[in-house]
Amino acid sequence: MRTPCVLLSVLTLSACSNWVAHVPAPSALGRQQAFTTLPQGVEAQPLPQDWWHLYRDPVLDGLVRQALAHNRDLAAAQAHVQAMLAGLRQADAERWPSTELALGASYGKTADDQTLAKATGNDAPSQWEFNPGVELAYQVDLWGQVQKTIERAQAQAEQAQAAQDLMRINVVGQTTRAYVSACALGARSQVQRQSLDAVEHSVRLIERQRQGGVATDLEVSRMQALQGQTQAVLPMLDARRQSALYELAMLTGSAADVALNCTQVPQLAAPLPVGEGWALLARRPDIRQAQRQLQADALGVDIAQADLYPKVTFGATLTSSSHALHELGDSSSVMFGVGPLISWQFPNQQANRARVAQAKAIEQGSLARFDGQVLKALMEVRQSLALYNGERQRHQALQRATTSSEQAYDLAQRNYQAGALDFLDVLDSEREWIGLQAQLADADGQLVQRQVALFRALGGGWQSAAAPTVSEFSQGSQP
Repeated sequence: MRTPCVLLSVLTLSACSNWVAHVPAPSALGRQQAFTTLPQGVEAQPLPQDWWHLYRDPVLDGLVRQALAHNRDLAAAQAHVQAMLAGLRQADAERWPSTELALGASYGKTADDQTLAKATGNDAPSQWEFNPGVELAYQVDLWGQVQKTIERAQAQAEQAQAAQDLMRINVVGQTTRAYVSACALGARSQVQRQSLDAVEHSVRLIERQRQGGVATDLEVSRMQALQGQTQAVLPMLDARRQSALYELAMLTGSAADVALNCTQVPQLAAPLPVGEGWALLARRPDIRQAQRQLQADALGVDIAQADLYPKVTFGATLTSSSHALHELGDSSSVMFGVGPLISWQFPNQQANRARVAQAKAIEQGSLARFDGQVLKALMEVRQSLALYNGERQRHQALQRATTSSEQAYDLAQRNYQAGALDFLDVLDSEREWIGLQAQLADADGQLVQRQVALFRALGGGWQSAAAPTVSEFSQGSQP
């Protein structure tokens, strides 16, 4: 017996000397700067956790609060986090010895009873037979496989938590966007109705002029056509606004219609804060999610490598050789065994080595996806900044153009009444003024939508003090 034990010890020590812990390769991207210059109206001030409070709109605050509490997609994400935390507790329990208590009972005749009866010339009676047993097993974590499994479960739970944070960002962003759309469309409808009132006043005026012989039927018809064009826009504006309200109801988890009479687009009370570029990007949930996936896949390589080496398990059993209930506790019938079990899939390790190669390939894919997610985050922030800057400049230009157009329309009316201008010039001025008013009202909503997109790209609004954290569980589960 000494020679096999010595040989097994030598092989085990050889495996220990060849063990190399796997270290994932770092990302080649390193620290990237999200932006080097900031457009006008944007400051590198810290981005607050609840960025929607910057609009100082109680209605918006209430809708976001309701969405975070009742949104169904967010509730599903929270349930997934709870499931992953339960998996982490399951993996953590593998560190402790496993125990099993069994007690089998059967009524009838056994082969031993039949053999004894035949030898004595008697009939074997039917009787109850009991088979108790207690087993205990503990795997010695020589290669850290159990610990790596726990760490991988923790990384997967943190990945699920990052997915929940990403869902939180999406819910907040979509709720704010739907609210801004409803307000912008309400403001747009109000502008359109004001324009319609102005056109109707012009129609009544031109009709009186026609009755006085000053205006012609052609001029009246053209003014009535402008009235119809202005009025035709209103039904779709109201329909789009109602559609935004339906979306708000879905996001807030309500089956009832949202009652909202907002006719003014919310505005920031201060320059838009974006914080420091990389610090915010590093907190984006999608980047944290990709990072935890990479960590879990790297640990998967270590777990697969541990299967290449022997496993040592200490076990203990306690049973009884007697099958009668009143004799189970007799010292003469009690049987027990204590000892180690060494198992090793050797020398055929092709399947285990293939699993190691597969795990390494999966890790390389996760590394590539992590790099891609970083690049995507940089792209989204830079694009959001560029589009916001362009929308801001467009909004300022439309404000100047609308003011000038209103002045031109007022001058055209006065000159027409004085007989210095033709009616077509007045009509063109009014049509231009109405069109610019509509564009400016749309630009008000688009500007806030660009702000919301930038807040989302920067990863704002994912923090939740009420959400369970994996780190808190890890601290509380230490033995």
